Amino acid sequence: MNDNRYDSADILARQLAEAVADQLAERIEEKGRACLAVSGGKTPRLFFDLLSEQDIPWSKVLITLVDDRWVDEDDERSNAALVKKHLLKKRAAQAYFLPLKTASVSPVDGFMECENRLHEQITRLDIAVLGMGTDGHTASWFPHSKALDSCLNEGASAWSCPVTDDFVTPPRITLTWSMLSQCQKLFLHFEGGEKNQVFERACDKDASQNIAAMPIRTLLFQSQVPLGVYRTS
Repeated sequence: MNDNRYDSADILARQLAEAVADQLAERIEEKGRACLAVSGGKTPRLFFDLLSEQDIPWSKVLITLVDDRWVDEDDERSNAALVKKHLLKKRAAQAYFLPLKTASVSPVDGFMECENRLHEQITRLDIAVLGMGTDGHTASWFPHSKALDSCLNEGASAWSCPVTDDFVTPPRITLTWSMLSQCQKLFLHFEGGEKNQVFERACDKDASQNIAAMPIRTLLFQSQVPLGVYRTS
């Protein structure tokens, strides 16, 4: 794990945008295309804005989501809407976007269509940028969620999973560790003193096996995929 700390959110967003663009360019150079998964929330907005300006062959990039709420794109809670507004513009307007949500009424009903889309259009996810909540969740892997075993089963064939716990409103669809563990590079992006404290607790080696309490530990205590942490001081 490579831990990068910056004095301001602006510097952080720019450094992360350049690092992700460099990774995308490398993958395109190696195999002719690249697949990127990004997260939602307020934190990545500036990062998206800056990433959209990076000078790389965006027409050879497929962008999807790490997770999304099961809402229409005209809903302000939609991660797909956030990506379209802040990332799929300027140079990055040439990229292809693959949403997770379908027209089905629920993520349980739409799961197989989402799964088929992912397997049909993505051979391997190259890069993923994830966030972290103050409860220690990442993606839609929530502490003690009934979906957690399915989300984190590395040997499973499913690349997505519905998350429908009572405390998750609206319900969500998320990528699984089975898919993310095949990445070439993972980035973890967060800001603020509170999340720094959460991160330090999650990094406690004595609690490394307690994944259910802080699912972010799945990323922190794995060795398959290089992880770059990008955070404010």
